[in-house]
Amino acid sequence: MSGNAAGVGQRIRAIREGLGWTQGELAARLQRTQTAVSYWESGRRALSLDDLVDVAQALGVANSELLPDGPPRQPVPTLLRAVADHVDASHLADELEQFAIRAQVLPQPPALWQIPSASPRDTADALLEIAGIVSPPVPVKELVRDSGVQVLPWDFEDNIDGLVLELDTGPVIWVNKHQAPTRQRFTLAHELGHHLLRHADTFHLELGGDLAPNATGGHPNYDWRAERAANEFAANLLMPASMLRRAAATVSDVAALSTQFKVSRAAMGFRLTALNIALQQHL
Repeated sequence: MSGNAAGVGQRIRAIREGLGWTQGELAARLQRTQTAVSYWESGRRALSLDDLVDVAQALGVANSELLPDGPPRQPVPTLLRAVADHVDASHLADELEQFAIRAQVLPQPPALWQIPSASPRDTADALLEIAGIVSPPVPVKELVRDSGVQVLPWDFEDNIDGLVLELDTGPVIWVNKHQAPTRQRFTLAHELGHHLLRHADTFHLELGGDLAPNATGGHPNYDWRAERAANEFAANLLMPASMLRRAAATVSDVAALSTQFKVSRAAMGFRLTALNIALQQHL
């Protein structure tokens, strides 16, 4: 990126000023010095890849919006086929390509709101607040639709858990309908997290079973940090801390809580542990 430092710096400055932020305010959000931000914007110092990702997330833009224009990107169907080939899933390549082609001509639902990209928890909380959701279960399908994201049913094999495409016409999500309803809800929230947190400029593909990244070494757009953040977003969206604490005050059974929030027992157990909530035995 060193040869493009000036161009990247100009884009950072333009977006920062468009937000009405000073260099000091951006530096504080990044937990960096104002001098570092000044050097980046002037082109005197190039950003590392990690710095670029952090700056893009702080500014609420896709990584590509900070990069100078390059050669035209490959069509999404071609990229998905390349991913399938990379993970030795050529039997899925045709399905992925056809899915992408169909998704490109779908009418998109209107976005009822714009959620600024923040931390996974803050983004989930902002979505719940603007949608007026105050009690479980969280209507995740409706939240996806009202975020301007289309859901396209498709009969993939079990090796794919979920998929989100960021197309020129708008975002599209697919969730494996053969999986348990609770898992579908979590996957849907997870994919919405990728979209709202602006993790994938083009697409994000969740491979399961024998094709999971830990079994194959990953695929070209796999990022463990993005996966962890999307999972954190999904947990905060489906099991908001305030709702869960209120419910746990009157319910002493993990199974009952899981039913109330429409999540799996495993997901509820992890969430209770993460929030340090101990269920009380009620007489």
